[in-house]
Amino acid sequence: LEQARMDAERADASKSRFLATMSHELRTPLNAIIGFSEMISQEDVLKLDAARRKEYAQLINDSGQHLLSVVNGILDMSKMEAGNFELSIEPFAPQPAILNCCSLLALKAREKGVDLVTATPDDLPQLNGDARAFKQILLNLISNAIKFTERGGAVTVAATVEQARLILRVSDTGVGIDADDLKRVGDPFFQAGATYQRRHEGTGLGLSIVKSLVALHGGEMSVHSRVAEGTTITIALPLLSSGTPRSDNVATLKPVPRQPTIVNQVRKSA
Repeated sequence: LEQARMDAERADASKSRFLATMSHELRTPLNAIIGFSEMISQEDVLKLDAARRKEYAQLINDSGQHLLSVVNGILDMSKMEAGNFELSIEPFAPQPAILNCCSLLALKAREKGVDLVTATPDDLPQLNGDARAFKQILLNLISNAIKFTERGGAVTVAATVEQARLILRVSDTGVGIDADDLKRVGDPFFQAGATYQRRHEGTGLGLSIVKSLVALHGGEMSVHSRVAEGTTITIALPLLSSGTPRSDNVATLKPVPRQPTIVNQVRKSA
């Protein structure tokens, strides 16, 4: 009973932190949208030139995109927790999806001064799963790695095949995760220590969504990290076997509870 009480208090505290963060994440882009749109509407009074109007319009667009991503993350997490998240299950080639996701985030990495490196063989076998969800996993992991990596650092996306599973590794040379926080990485509403989290804005939903999507595919997620050295997140997904039926059916899958394997060290390259 005491353990249950402590778990409930911890969950309530996490939700309170999450709600406080969400109010910030929603208010900040909304303030930007309202403020810059008001300035554009008063351009005759403010005498804005074309370059300034374009700058304000871009800031409004960026804020709107950020707001949309926050709302989508909340909706996806809510569906997953309720067991109502639908996957369209069909065979697909993972390698083009990996390269596409890296291309989408290449500009973000370049603007931050972070090297984005890919290491994927051309002959990766097919997966049986949801291609959109697979891309969402990758985009969340790579974007997160870039966000927490300082200028001059590197993010590496690698893929291999081990024991009939596709192994994806997203490694960074970023701030790392404290040992006390590692065991809760991927929990809903949880954000890592405030000592470095507030330097990097976000809802903390990214890894929760990744963990849930991986579990829905019958896969596993593991996290290796050390503060000030970096983090490697490894995803293992079952490959399409010769006996797997090829189907275009849409399946509603219940999340399977899986705890990530946690090792407090960074995987070093040879």
